[in-house]
Amino acid sequence: MNATASNPPTRIPPLDPAPPAGAVHSDGTTEPTGLASRIALSPRQGVEAADGVWWPRTSELRLEVPPLDVAIHDLTRARIARVAYERNRWNDAPNRLRTPLGVTHLGWFEHSRYPDHVMLSLGSYQQLVLVVVPPDTDGDIARSMLESAGA
Repeated sequence: MNATASNPPTRIPPLDPAPPAGAVHSDGTTEPTGLASRIALSPRQGVEAADGVWWPRTSELRLEVPPLDVAIHDLTRARIARVAYERNRWNDAPNRLRTPLGVTHLGWFEHSRYPDHVMLSLGSYQQLVLVVVPPDTDGDIARSMLESAGA
């Protein structure tokens, strides 16, 4: 993998068997889980059908979006302003939630041509499309998908 100034090398966090333990409060804030988001971005963003791969630990966007926002910011220097997702793949989620970097809006749709994707609108007006690896995917398979995205 070649790193450039605009596309730094992607770090793939180690596998972990435990789901996040972050609590969700009534105001939408979450307790930090201490676990990094498992994500890899392609060095060819905007060229291929997807810009990266994300392997969440649960199907709870309330718990998954805050660390994803931090990871996206670390990789792109822009935070997530909006997440669009297919409703059938995720548990119910609020319309917006507070992350360590600010408020992220969430929007769902009933049917999608690509139900295994999420679309992120960043504060920098950049858009990213991520393939979502189901949380219960075998670790070796998921890790292989993450590594292929960063290649």
